[in-house]
Amino acid sequence: MAFTTAANIPWTRIKALSFDIYGTLIDWEGGIAATARNTALGPYLPKDHKELMLGIEKHDTTLQREHPKWKQSEVIAEGLRRYAKELNVVGDGKLSQDQVEEACKQYGAGIGSYPAFSDTIDAIQRLGKHYKLFPLTNVDNASYKGTLTGPLKGLQFTDSYTAEDIGSYKPDLANFHYLLKHLKDDHNIEQAELVHVAQSLFHDHGPAAKMQLQSVWVDRKGFMGGETEGAQEKFAFQLRVDDLAELADIVDRAFGS
Repeated sequence: MAFTTAANIPWTRIKALSFDIYGTLIDWEGGIAATARNTALGPYLPKDHKELMLGIEKHDTTLQREHPKWKQSEVIAEGLRRYAKELNVVGDGKLSQDQVEEACKQYGAGIGSYPAFSDTIDAIQRLGKHYKLFPLTNVDNASYKGTLTGPLKGLQFTDSYTAEDIGSYKPDLANFHYLLKHLKDDHNIEQAELVHVAQSLFHDHGPAAKMQLQSVWVDRKGFMGGETEGAQEKFAFQLRVDDLAELADIVDRAFGS
Protein backbone atom coordinates (compact mmCIF):
# COMPACT_ATOMS: atom_id res chain seq x y z
CA MET A 1 0.00 0.00 0.00
CA ALA A 2 1.17 3.53 -0.73
CA PHE A 3 1.30 4.58 2.91
CA THR A 4 3.77 1.80 3.73
CA THR A 5 6.31 2.38 0.98
CA ALA A 6 9.96 3.24 1.47
CA ALA A 7 9.40 6.56 -0.31
CA ASN A 8 7.62 7.89 2.80
CA ILE A 9 10.94 8.00 4.67
CA PRO A 10 13.61 10.51 3.55
CA TRP A 11 16.42 7.97 3.80
CA THR A 12 19.25 10.23 2.73
CA ARG A 13 18.28 12.83 5.35
CA ILE A 14 18.05 10.32 8.19
CA LYS A 15 21.07 10.24 10.54
CA ALA A 16 20.23 7.35 12.86
CA LEU A 17 18.27 4.15 13.30
CA SER A 18 17.13 2.91 16.69
CA PHE A 19 16.49 -0.82 17.01
CA ASP A 20 14.64 -3.28 19.09
CA ILE A 21 17.09 -6.18 19.45
CA TYR A 22 15.19 -9.21 20.76
CA GLY A 23 12.58 -10.16 18.20
CA THR A 24 14.08 -7.95 15.50
CA LEU A 25 17.79 -8.84 15.33
CA ILE A 26 17.67 -11.82 17.69
CA ASP A 27 15.21 -14.71 17.35
CA TRP A 28 13.42 -14.11 20.66
CA GLU A 29 10.63 -16.62 20.07
CA GLY A 30 12.96 -19.33 18.85
CA GLY A 31 15.35 -18.71 21.74
CA ILE A 32 12.59 -18.76 24.33
CA ALA A 33 11.03 -21.93 22.97
CA ALA A 34 14.30 -23.85 22.68
CA THR A 35 15.53 -22.78 26.12
CA ALA A 36 12.23 -23.50 27.87
CA ARG A 37 11.82 -26.88 26.21
CA ASN A 38 15.39 -27.80 27.15
CA THR A 39 14.59 -27.56 30.87
CA ALA A 40 12.85 -30.12 33.07
CA LEU A 41 9.62 -28.27 32.27
CA GLY A 42 9.90 -29.14 28.59
CA PRO A 43 7.67 -32.25 28.54
CA TYR A 44 4.88 -30.36 30.35
CA LEU A 45 4.81 -27.29 28.10
CA PRO A 46 2.28 -26.97 25.26
CA LYS A 47 3.47 -28.70 22.09
CA ASP A 48 1.89 -25.97 19.97
CA HIS A 49 4.38 -23.13 19.43
CA LYS A 50 1.78 -20.37 19.30
CA GLU A 51 0.12 -21.54 22.51
CA LEU A 52 3.50 -21.61 24.26
CA MET A 53 4.50 -18.16 23.02
CA LEU A 54 1.23 -16.49 24.02
CA GLY A 55 1.22 -18.26 27.39
CA ILE A 56 4.71 -17.03 28.20
CA GLU A 57 4.11 -13.53 26.84
CA LYS A 58 1.01 -13.06 28.99
CA HIS A 59 3.02 -13.50 32.18
CA ASP A 60 6.08 -11.59 30.99
CA THR A 61 4.21 -8.42 30.01
CA THR A 62 2.28 -8.49 33.29
CA LEU A 63 5.52 -8.76 35.25
CA GLN A 64 7.15 -5.93 33.30
CA ARG A 65 4.30 -3.68 34.39
CA GLU A 66 4.33 -4.96 37.98
CA HIS A 67 8.11 -4.83 38.42
CA PRO A 68 9.62 -2.29 35.98
CA LYS A 69 12.96 -2.29 37.79
CA TRP A 70 13.45 -6.07 37.68
CA LYS A 71 16.02 -7.34 35.21
CA GLN A 72 14.57 -9.04 32.15
CA SER A 73 16.28 -12.28 33.13
CA GLU A 74 14.35 -12.13 36.42
CA VAL A 75 11.12 -11.23 34.66
CA ILE A 76 11.18 -14.18 32.29
CA ALA A 77 12.23 -16.60 35.03
CA GLU A 78 9.29 -15.54 37.18
CA GLY A 79 7.05 -15.58 34.09
CA LEU A 80 7.92 -19.21 33.47
CA ARG A 81 7.43 -19.97 37.17
CA ARG A 82 3.90 -18.53 37.02
CA TYR A 83 3.21 -20.37 33.79
CA ALA A 84 4.38 -23.64 35.35
CA LYS A 85 1.98 -23.05 38.24
CA GLU A 86 -0.82 -22.40 35.75
CA LEU A 87 0.04 -25.67 33.98
CA ASN A 88 -0.01 -27.52 37.32
CA VAL A 89 3.29 -29.31 36.79
CA VAL A 90 4.19 -29.91 40.45
CA GLY A 91 3.22 -33.19 42.11
CA ASP A 92 1.28 -36.23 40.91
CA GLY A 93 4.42 -37.85 39.57
CA LYS A 94 5.42 -34.76 37.60
CA LEU A 95 8.02 -32.29 38.94
CA SER A 96 9.11 -31.17 42.38
CA GLN A 97 9.12 -27.47 43.25
CA ASP A 98 12.92 -27.61 43.37
CA GLN A 99 12.98 -28.91 39.80
CA VAL A 100 10.71 -26.07 38.70
CA GLU A 101 12.98 -23.54 40.42
CA GLU A 102 16.08 -24.94 38.72
CA ALA A 103 14.32 -24.92 35.35
CA CYS A 104 13.28 -21.29 35.73
CA LYS A 105 16.79 -20.29 36.79
CA GLN A 106 18.27 -22.09 33.79
CA TYR A 107 15.71 -20.47 31.47
CA GLY A 108 16.29 -16.95 32.80
CA ALA A 109 20.03 -17.24 32.27
CA GLY A 110 19.73 -18.18 28.60
CA ILE A 111 18.88 -14.87 26.92
CA GLY A 112 22.42 -14.03 25.83
CA SER A 113 22.65 -17.22 23.77
CA TYR A 114 19.48 -16.74 21.70
CA PRO A 115 20.50 -16.86 18.01
CA ALA A 116 20.52 -13.98 15.58
CA PHE A 117 18.28 -14.16 12.52
CA SER A 118 20.23 -15.24 9.44
CA ASP A 119 19.91 -11.82 7.80
CA THR A 120 20.92 -9.77 10.84
CA ILE A 121 24.71 -9.51 10.69
CA ASP A 122 25.06 -8.53 7.04
CA ALA A 123 22.07 -6.15 7.13
CA ILE A 124 23.26 -4.30 10.24
CA GLN A 125 26.75 -3.96 8.78
CA ARG A 126 25.25 -2.46 5.61
CA LEU A 127 22.94 -0.10 7.51
CA GLY A 128 25.86 0.98 9.68
CA LYS A 129 27.61 2.38 6.61
CA HIS A 130 24.86 4.99 6.30
CA TYR A 131 23.61 5.62 9.84
CA LYS A 132 24.48 5.68 13.51
CA LEU A 133 22.79 2.71 15.20
CA PHE A 134 21.14 2.76 18.64
CA PRO A 135 19.64 -0.35 20.26
CA LEU A 136 16.70 0.33 22.61
CA THR A 137 16.12 -2.96 24.38
CA ASN A 138 14.03 -4.38 27.21
CA VAL A 139 16.78 -6.85 28.07
CA ASP A 140 19.07 -6.42 31.10
CA ASN A 141 22.71 -5.40 30.79
CA ALA A 142 24.28 -8.78 31.54
CA SER A 143 22.08 -10.65 29.05
CA TYR A 144 22.64 -7.95 26.43
CA LYS A 145 26.41 -8.18 26.94
CA GLY A 146 26.16 -11.92 26.31
CA THR A 147 24.39 -11.21 23.04
CA LEU A 148 26.98 -8.64 21.95
CA THR A 149 29.87 -11.01 22.65
CA GLY A 150 28.03 -14.00 21.19
CA PRO A 151 25.38 -13.95 18.44
CA LEU A 152 26.03 -10.29 17.52
CA LYS A 153 29.80 -10.37 17.97
CA GLY A 154 31.51 -7.90 15.66
CA LEU A 155 28.56 -5.55 15.19
CA GLN A 156 29.19 -1.92 16.10
CA PHE A 157 26.54 0.28 17.73
CA THR A 158 26.98 3.97 18.51
CA ASP A 159 25.24 3.68 21.88
CA SER A 160 22.81 1.29 23.57
CA TYR A 161 19.92 1.92 25.96
CA THR A 162 18.53 -0.87 28.14
CA ALA A 163 15.43 -1.18 30.31
CA GLU A 164 17.74 -1.82 33.26
CA ASP A 165 19.40 1.58 32.79
CA ILE A 166 16.14 3.39 32.08
CA GLY A 167 14.14 1.81 34.91
CA SER A 168 11.09 0.85 32.87
CA TYR A 169 10.06 -1.43 30.03
CA LYS A 170 8.76 -0.64 26.58
CA PRO A 171 5.98 0.17 25.75
CA ASP A 172 6.38 2.77 28.52
CA LEU A 173 6.87 6.12 26.80
CA ALA A 174 9.64 6.87 29.30
CA ASN A 175 11.92 4.57 27.31
CA PHE A 176 11.35 6.54 24.13
CA HIS A 177 11.73 9.89 25.87
CA TYR A 178 15.03 8.57 27.24
CA LEU A 179 16.12 7.54 23.74
CA LEU A 180 15.27 10.89 22.18
CA LYS A 181 16.86 12.91 25.00
CA HIS A 182 20.14 11.01 24.78
CA LEU A 183 20.24 11.18 21.00
CA LYS A 184 19.79 14.94 21.20
CA ASP A 185 22.08 15.63 24.16
CA ASP A 186 24.84 13.13 23.43
CA HIS A 187 24.77 12.80 19.64
CA ASN A 188 23.04 15.96 18.34
CA ILE A 189 20.39 13.91 16.54
CA GLU A 190 16.84 15.28 16.29
CA GLN A 191 13.71 13.16 16.30
CA ALA A 192 13.05 13.94 12.62
CA GLU A 193 16.47 12.46 11.79
CA LEU A 194 15.66 9.12 13.43
CA VAL A 195 13.78 6.00 12.30
CA HIS A 196 12.86 3.28 14.81
CA VAL A 197 13.10 -0.30 13.50
CA ALA A 198 11.31 -3.09 15.37
CA GLN A 199 9.27 -6.28 15.22
CA SER A 200 6.96 -5.79 18.21
CA LEU A 201 3.83 -3.80 17.50
CA PHE A 202 2.95 -3.72 21.21
CA HIS A 203 6.34 -2.83 22.66
CA ASP A 204 7.65 -0.54 19.91
CA HIS A 205 5.23 0.66 17.26
CA GLY A 206 2.46 1.58 19.70
CA PRO A 207 4.66 4.02 21.62
CA ALA A 208 6.44 5.15 18.44
CA ALA A 209 3.05 6.18 17.01
CA LYS A 210 2.20 8.08 20.19
CA MET A 211 5.57 9.86 19.98
CA GLN A 212 5.06 10.55 16.24
CA LEU A 213 8.34 8.77 15.60
CA GLN A 214 9.01 7.39 12.13
CA SER A 215 9.18 3.61 12.25
CA VAL A 216 9.71 0.45 10.20
CA TRP A 217 7.89 -2.74 11.12
CA VAL A 218 10.05 -5.85 10.63
CA ASP A 219 7.35 -8.49 10.29
CA ARG A 220 9.08 -11.65 11.47
CA LYS A 221 5.79 -13.60 11.31
CA GLY A 222 5.92 -14.42 15.00
CA PHE A 223 3.15 -14.72 17.56
CA MET A 224 4.46 -12.33 20.22
CA GLY A 225 4.27 -8.57 20.08
CA GLY A 226 0.64 -7.88 19.26
CA GLU A 227 -2.14 -8.69 16.82
CA THR A 228 -0.97 -8.05 13.25
CA GLU A 229 -4.35 -7.66 11.53
CA GLY A 230 -4.89 -4.02 10.64
CA ALA A 231 -1.46 -3.20 12.00
CA GLN A 232 -0.70 -0.17 9.83
CA GLU A 233 -3.97 1.57 10.68
CA LYS A 234 -3.40 0.92 14.40
CA PHE A 235 0.31 1.71 14.62
CA ALA A 236 1.00 4.11 11.73
CA PHE A 237 4.47 2.83 10.81
CA GLN A 238 5.86 4.19 7.55
CA LEU A 239 7.15 0.91 6.14
CA ARG A 240 6.73 -2.86 6.57
CA VAL A 241 9.53 -5.25 5.61
CA ASP A 242 9.88 -9.01 5.94
CA ASP A 243 13.41 -8.85 7.32
CA LEU A 244 16.40 -6.57 7.84
CA ALA A 245 17.95 -7.55 4.52
CA GLU A 246 14.98 -6.00 2.74
CA LEU A 247 15.44 -2.79 4.73
CA ALA A 248 19.18 -2.70 3.94
CA ASP A 249 18.40 -3.14 0.24
CA ILE A 250 15.99 -0.20 0.35
CA VAL A 251 18.51 2.03 2.08
CA ASP A 252 21.34 1.02 -0.28
CA ARG A 253 19.16 1.91 -3.26
CA ALA A 254 18.30 5.28 -1.73
CA PHE A 255 22.00 6.08 -1.42
CA GLY A 256 22.72 4.74 -4.91
CA SER A 257 24.83 1.87 -3.64
